[in-house]
Amino acid sequence: MAHYITAHDPNGAAIFAEGSTEQHAIPIPIGEIKILSSSHSFPMDLSSEADVEQYREDRTTTFFRGSRRICPEGGTATCMITMEPGAESSMHRTMTSDTVVLLEGEMEITLDSGKTRTLKAGDVLVQQATMHR
Repeated sequence: MAHYITAHDPNGAAIFAEGSTEQHAIPIPIGEIKILSSSHSFPMDLSSEADVEQYREDRTTTFFRGSRRICPEGGTATCMITMEPGAESSMHRTMTSDTVVLLEGEMEITLDSGKTRTLKAGDVLVQQATMHR
């Protein structure tokens, strides 16, 4: 899958940012995570290319520092998680608002209340810092 980031030239015209189109995969017990974009502040300052430079640096590390390992403290991240067939994660909480779009297959989400949902390709789940597996 190709990966492109847009930016602006000195005249303000839209361009494709220089750099690798390859995504950095982080192995996890259930598969892998790819960080597709990241920023270290919200809202992002789009008046310069600082966010693109920071993202290039972020792609060279395993996880972000702090308690929000897949998202910088005070920032944002877009991740793609690929799960191995039949993989199950342990119950955990991400202290973020996560939007899950299932691209392929089926996935069962279980909350700490015991409530479950089965997601199918095309389904969306928004998790608001809830305990889940």
